[in-house]
Amino acid sequence: MHRIGHNPHMPKKHRYSAKEHRQVEHIKESEEARGLPAEEAEAIGYATVNKHDPAKHRYTAKEKRQAEHIAESEEARGKSKTVAKSIGYATVNKRGR
Repeated sequence: MHRIGHNPHMPKKHRYSAKEHRQVEHIKESEEARGLPAEEAEAIGYATVNKHDPAKHRYTAKEKRQAEHIAESEEARGKSKTVAKSIGYATVNKRGR
């Protein structure tokens, strides 16, 4: 039995295209050259790419919960709230849908 609206034979969608990943990497490299830490530079890269088409990068309720849970864990490990949130969403993005 399958969930309604779920087709196990359909490939999972990737949140970012190859072009968007290249854009993020380019932005990250530029920000690191300016002296920012890698994590913050990557967060700026994804935020910039998301700004171009924010409707394309929506998260499901489950993905939001996962990102929040990861962020809470990272905060407990001593990361700042901003960095922890970035790590949470970056991790969810890596997992795909």
